[in-house]
Amino acid sequence: MGGYRKRGSKTGLWGLIGIAVLAAISYALIGGWFSNDRDPDSPAQIPGDAIAPAVGADPTGMAVYNKACVACHGTGVANAPKLGDQAAWQPRMAQGSDRLLETSIAGKGAMPPRGTCADCSDDDLKAAVEYMLVQVGYEPAASPRTGDTP
Repeated sequence: MGGYRKRGSKTGLWGLIGIAVLAAISYALIGGWFSNDRDPDSPAQIPGDAIAPAVGADPTGMAVYNKACVACHGTGVANAPKLGDQAAWQPRMAQGSDRLLETSIAGKGAMPPRGTCADCSDDDLKAAVEYMLVQVGYEPAASPRTGDTP
């Protein structure tokens, strides 16, 4: 019987992941999260989960989050920890922001490498990770300034 070939289970898994990502993006777009009358510098407003920007949040991180992260981290699709969900972020915070940055660069589970932001720099991804962590109480280390004493 020529021509028939059994596909591995990985092909089906990647197909399901692709469908889940497309469903999340479609849901975000249809749900009105990206309406044109919203200020692009304000955080994503998710129905029932409106979250104001936290003090100390990097505006670059907020912009990257709104551009590339909200589709999954706004809805919790594929077990992505939702923005502002302390219980979901607590074990991740324990790993530290550097480890979370490595994970966002390499990808993990249903999250592809660099999430949905293939054109983001490592600094952009770091800002987005720190933005999400700040929303649950993480305080990023301050940059050393000239003249400050330890």
